[in-house]
Amino acid sequence: MDTFTDTTPVVDWSLADGQGYVMDHSHIAACRLNLQHYLWKDALKFNIHPSIKLSNESTIADVATGTAAWLLDVAGEFPAAKLDGFDNDLRQVPHKDWLPSNVTVRYWNIFEDLPSDLVGKYDYVHVRLLVLVLDGDSQPFINKLLTMLKPGGYLQWDELDCVNMCVKKVSPEVPAPALEQIREKSWANGRHDWTVRIPDFLKEAGFENVDIQYVGDEPKLVRAFNEQHLLTMNEFASSLMRIGKVDAAQTFYRLIEEGYKESTAGAALCIPRIVCVGQKPSRR
Repeated sequence: MDTFTDTTPVVDWSLADGQGYVMDHSHIAACRLNLQHYLWKDALKFNIHPSIKLSNESTIADVATGTAAWLLDVAGEFPAAKLDGFDNDLRQVPHKDWLPSNVTVRYWNIFEDLPSDLVGKYDYVHVRLLVLVLDGDSQPFINKLLTMLKPGGYLQWDELDCVNMCVKKVSPEVPAPALEQIREKSWANGRHDWTVRIPDFLKEAGFENVDIQYVGDEPKLVRAFNEQHLLTMNEFASSLMRIGKVDAAQTFYRLIEEGYKESTAGAALCIPRIVCVGQKPSRR
């Protein structure tokens, strides 16, 4: 009996495997990151989780800071605190002369060793949206975050919940085949499902008082988040074009255009958010 083998090229987010950070560093990408920060803040109703109590003199780190939007926002909440941002590409960060006096930003690639001067330095470490950077083997990175903290210090990790990603509609009759395809391609056979296991990873690393909060989309934010997700998809498509995956890129461009039209009729791609918190034991 002949065996049929499906040789159809895969066109989903698994194409990012082995490509490192696949998003852009342009002015448009910076706008997307800044929009993303304020949408997250509106959805969460906080920058720092309410269960975490910090003093005005706390030392705060933001790992993978991007445009430093979160860092600058928190600097306004804690004007006497010392805040440090880290990223492996600082082109999207404001010039150092435009940063508040209590904020510094410096290079650090999370896949490299932790600089020795960061060991045990921070009362609080923040991480957001490494879903496209890390895979399920995030333990080495988590160990570095633990090492950055003082005994009793807190980690907050904000991520996307791709397990519960869905297409919302104002009514079941609203057609949304393109958005459904984008959802399926974003899920990529569970490529990003590891994020909901972050609490387990934190406990395994030695964190205590670990908790997770799930945050969905309020109706007033559904459309705005949908557009932000489409912006992300557009950047990904541009990255595919740069590495020569032209057919895959064109597929995404077509779906984005059709998906936006569907959103005007009352459909939206929704990717819930999760916030994981954990505390370094006081004895360490």
